[in-house]
Amino acid sequence: MNPLLPSLSVLLLAVVSPRPSAQVTARRTLHSLRHDQYVVDFVSSAADGFDMNNAGVVVGRSYLDTGCGPFCLPPEETVVWRGGERIVLPGLPGFTGTTATSVNNAGWIAGFAGSYNPIHAVVWQPVGSTYRALDLGVLPGTTISQPAGIDDQGRVVGWSTDGNAIGGISAPFLWSLSTGMVDLSTLGYPDEQPFAISPGGTVATANKWYRLGNPASVVTMPAPPSGFGLGGYGSAINDAGDQARLLARTSGQNLVYLFRFHHEGSWQQLSASPTGHLSRAGVGSINDARDVTATITSRGVIAYGPNGLAQALDSLLSPAYPPLGNPDSTVASAGPMNRRGEILAEVMLGRSPRLVRLTPSWGCWSGCLRVDDLAISANFVPDPNDPSQDHCAPDLSAYNEAYVVVRVTGENAAPQAGVLVAGRFLDDYWTNEPVSATTDASGVVSFSYTGLCGVGAIAFLVDSATRGQASLDKTAGILSVSAVPQ
Repeated sequence: MNPLLPSLSVLLLAVVSPRPSAQVTARRTLHSLRHDQYVVDFVSSAADGFDMNNAGVVVGRSYLDTGCGPFCLPPEETVVWRGGERIVLPGLPGFTGTTATSVNNAGWIAGFAGSYNPIHAVVWQPVGSTYRALDLGVLPGTTISQPAGIDDQGRVVGWSTDGNAIGGISAPFLWSLSTGMVDLSTLGYPDEQPFAISPGGTVATANKWYRLGNPASVVTMPAPPSGFGLGGYGSAINDAGDQARLLARTSGQNLVYLFRFHHEGSWQQLSASPTGHLSRAGVGSINDARDVTATITSRGVIAYGPNGLAQALDSLLSPAYPPLGNPDSTVASAGPMNRRGEILAEVMLGRSPRLVRLTPSWGCWSGCLRVDDLAISANFVPDPNDPSQDHCAPDLSAYNEAYVVVRVTGENAAPQAGVLVAGRFLDDYWTNEPVSATTDASGVVSFSYTGLCGVGAIAFLVDSATRGQASLDKTAGILSVSAVPQ
């Protein structure tokens, strides 16, 4: 038991909480160090991430916090998170809405503009602190083009169609700056829809795979295991032709299962857990080592190569991010993994999923800083003119307030003064409020927050703690906590 915990409770309740009768206090205790864990690098709240490159650049979409809390739906924007900045991607004139789906290691982004018909594939090129949108057009006779991905040479593959299910026109396309959009089938490649492309230009379709620049490289996929069918349920491919696939059962409810395809010609089922219509599934990536990341049954998983089976990322997440409820549902999804081993994921922090990079970490043994205690108190402050004293409405002056106390120690458990602690307040809607301050002689720093009511739980995440050469050990201690205002 940590003997300093009671003193921190007293500090929180007596010093920073003005209304102890209307508060909820939550805390977590110090966890033991464990090797080979993933720690959280926060990206965004209220967001979806679709791809990430080796530099950690993320593309996706997120809601803009307009300050309306639960009383409106703010605009959702297509964005890129780069170097700690959230950059809104420009639209394409004449089209309503954009979606960014992939980013290569040069920072070029592929996606599409439009929401129904017409839809055009788009490439966004980085230009200084912003981006320039290029309309890739469509193949002759078609009105819709959508990309499967972009490789590190800036080559985009995808599918162009007129949108007609019967008797329509459709063909696979290849686009580059030098060639524009061309029909892949006229270059000697299969007349099949590309599902995925690797950084080096290896392409997966439903039944084949091949390397761009070499039509003779086309390989026909072997039949899937008995009882399963090939299809477009989710795919990723590496440069060698190894693939991660979701295969569906050919009977019953057509539940999907995660497989690894070895380019030598064999299939390997990675999980016995099926995903149905009421849960999420998706393929994140497969790298050169044949490590696979994916989402099955609404849980993020990793299957280490070359032959490892899927294991839940929950079990590999640092205990410094304790689950609020079910410990088996903390990592709600897993997307691509980059060369640094970072995984784009959704992690439950408080009661809501947050878009993060899961970063591999092996702990700290010298010059370490640890948050060994973290406490939050959250209050609902009613409108004094509200007779019921419990209403939250846009025409009332009721609000939430929260108070957080953080204690930082060294690896010897001694309090650490002069440490700059950075964190953020989050709620179950759009709020993402960064804060920072320096610890006192007792190693303690406090933060306060005032915001809209009716936003569910208020969470606090510690992002960093630094002093000189010392830095935060995220594999131990406690780095997130939440409470529901009462």
